[in-house]
Amino acid sequence: MKVSIRLHGILRDKLPTENKGRANLTLPGGATVKDLLTRFDIQNVVGVSVNEELEIEENHPLHEGDHVEFFRIVGGG
Repeated sequence: MKVSIRLHGILRDKLPTENKGRANLTLPGGATVKDLLTRFDIQNVVGVSVNEELEIEENHPLHEGDHVEFFRIVGGG
C-alpha cells in the first residue's frame, strides 16, 4: 500500500534534505503507525496525525492513500 508522510521540525532530519520532510512510501498490508515510528527510529514522544486527525494509538492501522504526519509536542506557558 502507498502512503505519504511528512516529518516536521527536527524530525525532518530523518529524511534526505532534498525531501523537505516529505516522502511517499510503499508499505506492506497491515502496517501501523508504530511501523513508521520504528522505520524512522522515532523514539521520543511525538504527535501523530493520520489524514488530519490526531492519532495517539501506535497500533492505528494504515490504509492505501493515508497521509501521516509526525511532529514534536511542545509545551509552553
